[in-house]
Amino acid sequence: MKKLPVYFLLPLILALAGCTLLQKEHTVSPDDRAGRNLVIYFAGDRNARQVAEAVSQVTGGELFNIARKKPLPNILDYETFFVGASLTAGRIAPPLEDFLARTDFMDGRVIPFWTSREAADLNADFEGLIGGARFLRGRGFLSAGRTKAELEEEAGGWAEAVLVDLGLRRAAGGDQAEDMVNLFSAAYNGRLGPPVFRDGDWTLEMDGIRWYYAQGRFLPQEDKDRPEEFRPQFLYRYSPEPPSRLDGPSPWQDMANQLISRRQFSGAYGPRPISNAGAIRSPFFEAIWQARSREEAFSRQQWIDFLGYSVQIHRDIAAPLGRVEARVQELAKKKPEIQKWLKSLHSITGWNWRNVAGSENRSFHAYGAAVDVLMKTQRGLETYWRWTAAKGIDWRSVPVERRQNPPAAVIRAFEEQGFIWGGRWSRYDTMHFEYHPELLILGTGRDDEPPQTA
Repeated sequence: MKKLPVYFLLPLILALAGCTLLQKEHTVSPDDRAGRNLVIYFAGDRNARQVAEAVSQVTGGELFNIARKKPLPNILDYETFFVGASLTAGRIAPPLEDFLARTDFMDGRVIPFWTSREAADLNADFEGLIGGARFLRGRGFLSAGRTKAELEEEAGGWAEAVLVDLGLRRAAGGDQAEDMVNLFSAAYNGRLGPPVFRDGDWTLEMDGIRWYYAQGRFLPQEDKDRPEEFRPQFLYRYSPEPPSRLDGPSPWQDMANQLISRRQFSGAYGPRPISNAGAIRSPFFEAIWQARSREEAFSRQQWIDFLGYSVQIHRDIAAPLGRVEARVQELAKKKPEIQKWLKSLHSITGWNWRNVAGSENRSFHAYGAAVDVLMKTQRGLETYWRWTAAKGIDWRSVPVERRQNPPAAVIRAFEEQGFIWGGRWSRYDTMHFEYHPELLILGTGRDDEPPQTA
């Protein structure tokens, strides 16, 4: 903690010598490790006030006592909120409960603290009350038999430890890194456990192995300290059909609103530098699909009936493909163009152990997580940019209306179940769909050109 020199404090003390009550002066500016801070408390007794003042002193946070019923400062002016009170009958004081229930912390970080005469863990209670925020576990302070100095020293030490933790989180990519691990955890919740901040980085657990978000690459512990040797994650902003044009609300929309921070990418702290010259492929997706070799990938495949064809695909996408089929068949009863499209199908193929054509990247067909839906006749339309180029045609000059596109409702049926469509790529592949739920969640309509993946 940065302190003012004694020669500066002496005139201040003399000037206030006649006062009966001294207002404690903050001796630090807001700490870069936590952003700008606000310390919110409800003082049921003096212990809560003392702890709040100690936290404010160490973190440079502004104090706000909700008991004074003054207007809350603008939440967007702060990044980290320390919130606390003394316990009332072993629970959060009702005025604080009411305050938390009607306050949206706009994706800031909320860290609780409380004072009590006996040990209690109220983290779950606080987390249940706090909305619109990233919740970081707080702690309680025993006040029985403690002197003011002892209580403040303990609270100050805790606040300093919190700042160190927040500093590590910033070094690990800050909010953007936290958003990304939350994104993948939600997208692959059958394979990935919840995000955990450990060893100075955000992590996810899969099959008993912990994966670290090491400078934008998910890597196991043995590789996390050499991220420059691996290519960054396959991640870009895919632009699905605008929700306003869907037949109904997208099942991904609510999840996207929850996961993509309203403060995201707005701070001064961006992601850590990424360098990948000569890097190798990250093993993360191979681990998700349990497809590190042809033999392992083959063991995960199964045959299903899909739109009238027998298709070999990864067993984990059998259920979402079944929902796609149910939706398409339902639409076909009402839409003649979809009936016509179904009758015009020539083949549907899935698993194929190979790399992306002309690339060292593994195709999602190698995992069994992609399907190609090919028509009987091209009718003078273009399907795949490489096939177009092989005809001597400049594939970049082919407009959307001259491509072999499935009906829009069919594309939406796939996208609503986590599949992206290759027809949205600049290097178009209109027969191709692959399972990428994280891209559907992240999609915000930016025009970034994605890498080729088919």
